[in-house]
Amino acid sequence: MVRVEVIAYSANDFLEEREVTVGRCRELIEQYAVTWVNIIDPDGRTLAELETLFGFHPLTLEDSAKSDLSPKVELYDDLVFIVARTIVWAEEIETDQLSLFVGPRFVVTIHDQAFPQLEDVRIRLRKKIPRLMKAGADFLGYTILDTVVDSYFPHLDRFQDLLDRLEDDIVRKPTATAISKIHDIRVDLTLVRNALRPQRDMYGTLSRLETHTFKRETRNYLRDVQDHMIRVLDTLDTYREVATSLMEVGATLQANQMNQVIKVLTVLFTITIPLTIVTSAFGMNVGFPGFNQPEGLYLALALMFVPTIVLTYWMWAKGWL
Repeated sequence: MVRVEVIAYSANDFLEEREVTVGRCRELIEQYAVTWVNIIDPDGRTLAELETLFGFHPLTLEDSAKSDLSPKVELYDDLVFIVARTIVWAEEIETDQLSLFVGPRFVVTIHDQAFPQLEDVRIRLRKKIPRLMKAGADFLGYTILDTVVDSYFPHLDRFQDLLDRLEDDIVRKPTATAISKIHDIRVDLTLVRNALRPQRDMYGTLSRLETHTFKRETRNYLRDVQDHMIRVLDTLDTYREVATSLMEVGATLQANQMNQVIKVLTVLFTITIPLTIVTSAFGMNVGFPGFNQPEGLYLALALMFVPTIVLTYWMWAKGWL
């Protein structure tokens, strides 16, 4: 269900309202220096009101209603349209779309589900941090984007913990299940990296964008966000390489484990060859020295155990046991 929230503020004033209309948000833009409109799960009527009251281009509104777009930035006169990706990790990891419209006096964010990252920005506004309260809408847009990028790092730490635990499991006892789990993590890492990779170039474009909407000072801050984005992608690449290496190590250890089993079985088979030959020969229904005599039993036992002991000692001397 669609939900519209608004925060409007200036250097000395602050207003926050929930469950408001798009028309009410438009009124607040004329009264406050900066207005942040946050729209969750918009419907067609809400998008039409944004087009009418805010003058948003229909193509940008069409893009904001989607959830699978790659990160990008587009300029429409004094309006900057930005598509970013957030990481959502519940039972499975995935990325979701966050659309931003940054104008001279407002920021409009559109997404299809609640993002905890945005609550961090609201808390900073409620605390009336001077740097944020005195800045314009462009700095609020930067703050939202910076918070989104910073929210990636806890997920990277979670990947690191999973890889560390699986590494211990594989070294201790390599199994097909552990290797399969590492493969699943590698697939997740690839999914996240492919979704976030365009954001590196998007932030670079945004930091170089010649527009009055983003001041030169704010563009310097955006370059810092781009640096953080590069670090995130480098970390994802490192984790992918680690996951690949762990899969190779697990396969090698499992192969070595199988080789050890084959080695033991081969040794046992080799050692029991004299026993098998003698029992087979003396078990035939033919006469042989000592047949039906105690001497025959002693001879058979000697022919079985002496070669067996000699073979065992020889394998031990070779280091095969």
